[in-house]
This record gives sequence, C-alpha cells and structure tokens, in this order.
Amino acid sequence: MSLEAGSYFVPGFNISRAVLQSNICYYLGPEAIVRPYTHQGRDGFLVTAPGKPLTKRQIDDLITMSKQWEEQAAARMSSDAEEENYVNRPVPVAQRERRRR
Repeated sequence: MSLEAGSYFVPGFNISRAVLQSNICYYLGPEAIVRPYTHQGRDGFLVTAPGKPLTKRQIDDLITMSKQWEEQAAARMSSDAEEENYVNRPVPVAQRERRRR
C-alpha cells in the first residue's frame, strides 16, 4: 500500500539548504523532495514526501548538522588559520568596475 505524498512547510531558521537537501531522502525515503519556500513571510522549505513529516528530533539533527556544515564552510573560506572561525564573518569579495556610459 502506497501512502499519498503530502507537502508541508519547515521553517529555515538554522537549517542549511545543502544539509537538508542531502539528508532528506535518508529521513523520509527516496521519493522525498525539498525546495526553498516562503510561508507567511517566513523563509524555509517545502517538503513533499509520502508518509509522516519530519519529527522534532530529526529537525534538531538537521540543525546540528547545519551548524557543523556552516563552521566547516567558514573554516574552508578562512584565509587565516589562527583566527577563530566566525560563521557570520564578512567575506571580502572582489568587485568589478562598472562601465560608464
């Protein structure tokens, strides 16, 4: 017996898109999909999967993995290994000169 797929909103607070997308099939099965979504002005994700939605424990696990992923990404981007890895540290980006008309 196949369960009908349902869609629900998961707030994106402290959840990395990359982590959620790479782990959604582990938690909800191979038919699960996730995409960015805004619900009532809140950014998050629309999850579509047959069966039950993510549990609080699964969401907590995703938040923990997201924090680790963000810290690792910050470490990869850091040019100074001695500096503390601050996730929200501004990162300089080279800007191109604008053409004058």
